[in-house]
Amino acid sequence: MDERKYLAISPGAIIPGSLPKFSIYILSAQGQYILWALEGNEVRSEQLDRLSEGGLKEVYVDIQEQFKYEQYLENNLGDILESQWSSDDQKAVIFSKVSTNVVRNAFETCFQLGAMSTDAIRQTQRMIENALLFITKSKSLQALAKMIGHNYQTYEHATKVLWFTVAFLRDNPEILERIQPGYKTFNERHRMEMIKQCGVGALLHDIGKAMVSKEILNKTGSLSEVEWEIMKRHPLNGLAMLVDTDLPSFVKKAVLHHHEDFDGGGYPLGLEGTNIHTLARVLRIIDTFDAMTSCRPYKGPVTAGKTAQIMIGIQAAMPPSDEPVADDRDQGMRRCFDDEMLQKFILFLGNVSL
Repeated sequence: MDERKYLAISPGAIIPGSLPKFSIYILSAQGQYILWALEGNEVRSEQLDRLSEGGLKEVYVDIQEQFKYEQYLENNLGDILESQWSSDDQKAVIFSKVSTNVVRNAFETCFQLGAMSTDAIRQTQRMIENALLFITKSKSLQALAKMIGHNYQTYEHATKVLWFTVAFLRDNPEILERIQPGYKTFNERHRMEMIKQCGVGALLHDIGKAMVSKEILNKTGSLSEVEWEIMKRHPLNGLAMLVDTDLPSFVKKAVLHHHEDFDGGGYPLGLEGTNIHTLARVLRIIDTFDAMTSCRPYKGPVTAGKTAQIMIGIQAAMPPSDEPVADDRDQGMRRCFDDEMLQKFILFLGNVSL
């Protein structure tokens, strides 16, 4: 009897001639793992075509090969996202997996060193470069939108904030002009570099939480006064981790300011209005939207439509029976946001048709 454990992978993740040498299996109708390819790097296009024609959505590798497989995904993400053998839904799952691993590595590096290493920054930038074209395709937005409602975990949350931010800024170049005056005159390569750096800020906006204990991050009840003060330091921690990197100043300011409220009631500096960096005002909105539409430790997910209503200050007299009970933490939100930015984001959500 086969005692091994197997990891399911998407056939769409297989790029002919690129996969490591490990064996690949398919699952029979009787529940047996049958050898399909002795060495993954020998898989040919014709074999993938037959898999696609047969409707197989998953193949399998030995669980011991997981690290090799995840390294392969990261190193070949660009080609995988262009693959003809994978649907947009499958690509979204792969992209999310790679992004999550990149953020986890960044957190672990910061926890060990107290700062972002050059390698971690480069890894982050590489991942975003490979993913930008996929994120900015309209069909990919629908695939990525299916991640809404998943559990609120710091790594997964960062992935969703990334793609929302990049797609929103792509649709609103006038905001990019405010972030970097002269953007409208940039050539295409320079514009893509600018959006990439905004994506880095989005992906790393919560990097300071690497120094916050999991007990505080995952607490289901209200935080104590001391715990709340520790939590409120994470933007400062984030800046400290990035201050010696060569990231643009607007990325560092966005990380520092992303919990500042437009009315001056946020943290850690109590800034208000346009004193808050433009990218940070965007992240404040998107960070909140994803948190509310996710399954948080203390509360279930709220629908995208209901979340938008709460964020713009529309409160129904009685919540629908299928919605979580209103939470004090979600009240009076409109004062937190730049109203113009919020209106643009609501329009963006409507265009995406979540």
